[in-house]
Amino acid sequence: MEGRRTRLREYQRERRKFACVSYTLTLMWLLVALIQWALVSIIADINAVFIKFYWISLLFFAVAMVLVTAFIFFEKLRAVICLNWLICLLIVEFVIIGIFTLAALTHWLEMVVWFFFCVFLLFVFILIGSIIPHDLTLDVVILFVMAFIFLIITVFFAMISILVKMPNTFIVYQVFITIVVLLFVMYHAQTINGGRYAEMRLNDYLLAALILFHDFIIIFLLTFFQQLVIKFVAGPMTTTTENIDKRVVSYFEPIIGPVSEDFIDDDDGITAAFGNTTTTK
Repeated sequence: MEGRRTRLREYQRERRKFACVSYTLTLMWLLVALIQWALVSIIADINAVFIKFYWISLLFFAVAMVLVTAFIFFEKLRAVICLNWLICLLIVEFVIIGIFTLAALTHWLEMVVWFFFCVFLLFVFILIGSIIPHDLTLDVVILFVMAFIFLIITVFFAMISILVKMPNTFIVYQVFITIVVLLFVMYHAQTINGGRYAEMRLNDYLLAALILFHDFIIIFLLTFFQQLVIKFVAGPMTTTTENIDKRVVSYFEPIIGPVSEDFIDDDDGITAAFGNTTTTK
């Protein structure tokens, strides 16, 4: 009996250590990401490069998704000590570089405010998932059913926003995606903290931190609509020639959101194409 209690206390101690390492790594990677994105946003020469050569970010992000998929599904990659750290660091850095183009387009103050807002959401829901008595790891099927229903809703509103350009529909899309991600943040927190039906193994702290980091990335990517289009914090960017020369572009016309001038009647279209025609005697 005493041996069982000793093993339980040792397991709880190791589980707390595992959770602390996972959350600390997540915070470290978020800090590294913030520093790099802020530098890209502030330094004109750097953001000019990543705006002009946007395919660099696309390439690095695509490679990161391939690496993270392999890291999740091939357990042997996580078992080799040096190799697992190398792949994990490459994944984090490649994801960070993948967002360089978006960081280059946004104002640094706007980005920093939304960054900390997303960090706040992430750790608030980690805390909620840790303290609620209900075991979400027993409800994986329910979570996936909810995610599927929300996926249908988000695809609908995304198409409405892109094609019809109905105001505020993209915000609805953002809200539903964020809700799904935050539900899984609580689920991931419970698997990390342990004491539930399903839990992560004690040697998978790199995988745990990677999962939380990508949870954050999804939420943060959604905020670039606010950062580049709505601009709550920094306000409208000026469009002087000097700013355009420094940042290459000061504004990209979004394909989403209300653009009322796109909808013109036939008469206006003919006038715009051929100009006013008058006959003289």
